[in-house]
Amino acid sequence: MSRRLIERTRERLSKEVGTIYKSHAGNIRFALAFPNTYYVGMSSLGFQIVYRLLNDIDGSMCERAFLPDQPELAELRRTGASLLTMETQTPVRDFDVIAFSVSFEPDYVNLLRMLALSRIDEVAEERGSDQPLVIAGGPAVTFNPEPLAPFVDAFILGEAEEVLPELVEALRGGEFHERADLLKALSRIEGLYVPSLYRPVYHSDGTIERTDVADGAPDRIKRRWVRHLEEFDATTAVLTPETEFSNMVLAEVARGCGRRCRFCIAGYAFLPPRARPAESVLEGIRESEEKAAEGATGHPRIGLVSASVFDHPSSLLICESLVERERMFSISSMRADTLNKDVAETLHKGGHETLTIAPEAGTERLRLVINKTMSDEEVLCAAATAWDGGFRRLKLYYMVGLPTETPEDVQGIVDLTLRVAGMYRWERVTASVSCFVPKPWTPFQWAPMDEERSLSEKLAVVKRALGPVKSVEMVSESARESVVQGVLARGDRRLRDAMLIVSRENANWRAAFRQGGVDPHFYAQRPRHRDEVFPWDHLDLGVRKDYLWREYERAMSTVPTAACKVGVCRRCGVCHG
Repeated sequence: MSRRLIERTRERLSKEVGTIYKSHAGNIRFALAFPNTYYVGMSSLGFQIVYRLLNDIDGSMCERAFLPDQPELAELRRTGASLLTMETQTPVRDFDVIAFSVSFEPDYVNLLRMLALSRIDEVAEERGSDQPLVIAGGPAVTFNPEPLAPFVDAFILGEAEEVLPELVEALRGGEFHERADLLKALSRIEGLYVPSLYRPVYHSDGTIERTDVADGAPDRIKRRWVRHLEEFDATTAVLTPETEFSNMVLAEVARGCGRRCRFCIAGYAFLPPRARPAESVLEGIRESEEKAAEGATGHPRIGLVSASVFDHPSSLLICESLVERERMFSISSMRADTLNKDVAETLHKGGHETLTIAPEAGTERLRLVINKTMSDEEVLCAAATAWDGGFRRLKLYYMVGLPTETPEDVQGIVDLTLRVAGMYRWERVTASVSCFVPKPWTPFQWAPMDEERSLSEKLAVVKRALGPVKSVEMVSESARESVVQGVLARGDRRLRDAMLIVSRENANWRAAFRQGGVDPHFYAQRPRHRDEVFPWDHLDLGVRKDYLWREYERAMSTVPTAACKVGVCRRCGVCHG
């Protein structure tokens, strides 16, 4: 055990407000693990929600663990110590359950690294009954857990609030002499997916023929979702300065999105859209502020979180209430068509410094393909509203590599950005350009991803054109890393060896794919036919596959689709499944 690491952990704990300490005795012990650094993990509201939930359940206690940063990792290797939890600096391996919160595909290999650092066998079938149960949840593994299936004992599909008490009850109520018996028992909990009970069978061309199901396991695993969000707290549990949102209280105002943007997983895997009552949001913020006051941190900033904050019917009321109380706040995201003078002025009064508009594509034609029905003039009008509301910094989000994209669409990113930049004397206009990655459970799950070289060339076109403009800044992702994400997003269990090579040998992905026998083109760039069986087809997120196919066809015909009407329409299957 490294004294230096323990001192570093205790130093971090001393800066926290809201840390939960609960006895190990008589409780199911959870090590809640985030497969990235403390700085990144403590920026995740979902991670913080689960931390509070597990500690609120009778018979359960929870401590946190994170991927060590480079100096910490070097110290671990120097001393031969194993990974410890934050609260009591207990070895992760000593807990009953290690529960991973996984938001992004690039963190998959970090999960394996954390298992190895904890001296837990990475491969699930090699784990004995003396080792912790390994579970995982979060957005990334909800829509496709299969790349991590060889390493994880059980996945939580969907939202954790109602699953976790049932999981704790099952772990407390049974005497399981064999790990296999425990996993069979857990598979009977709705929303828990036990991958060892399912076996994919492949065609000779590498596509999936079917998935065989063990006796007693459900044929399809339903995701869990919360009908009444106000029954659960969804604000920051622990305040800390060592995070992207330093000493900021994050508060969820809504969950899911009904806008049906065809590239976006939030518009399909987390339906139906649900808004928290305004008073529930404000009460959660007030309670978090009281906690912050006890820690003598002063009034923290407030961060309002949802896919599109001003789709909430009472969002302006919430913001105005914060302004009246002289609270500084910001929002995670909003749509340009919800921006008006009152909204812009209220955001500016609340200290929000940079307004973000997301055209996503450079031309109106391509926006129709992705169901982002926003004209160029609406983008310009939103920029004007932002300026009139007091904003002097603007961010524009775009993607390259979208289905049916042409050189004119890429040039459209440049042209629209320059038009916005030329409207006023902005302090800065940021063009953030990412690479489109097709995701499961969206209409574009059938679409081929663009090639790495093509993506790089498109990013270069935009950068060359915008680079000389003094007021414009361009930020972009790596095309190579985006293709890796594309492989992981639609991958399956056959990625196992490549992931182990990256984790154990710190190899680059290109070499790992070659050594692990993985053809990246098969997973990322290959078009899918309508009836292909996907690795995630035995999961049930509520959205019908035939509906997604029809949306794909509408996309190819540039036909828009109206926003979701919760409980009224029967189009996708979620409300009337």
